[in-house]
Amino acid sequence: MGLNTGNLSQRTYRAVPTGAVNGSNVTFTLAANVLSGTEEVFKNGILMNAGAGNDYTITYGATTTITFTTAPSAASSYTDVILVNYSV
Repeated sequence: MGLNTGNLSQRTYRAVPTGAVNGSNVTFTLAANVLSGTEEVFKNGILMNAGAGNDYTITYGATTTITFTTAPSAASSYTDVILVNYSV
């Protein structure tokens, strides 16, 4: 995972990305320049797998964009929760 003593102190935990959890939106954004490979994306407490053909893809930059393969749900009885741990 790209973590070392230099970037571990700059670690953010349980960040909530911006983006509507509505059952159709697949794109979420972190207002941070995430260090490549240090992110851990959780949906409802379950660690997701990155990469094409997996749970999500990620684009790094001044802001970081997470694109899910399947849109997080906002059913009337339950809304998916997206949390991200990462280093900058």
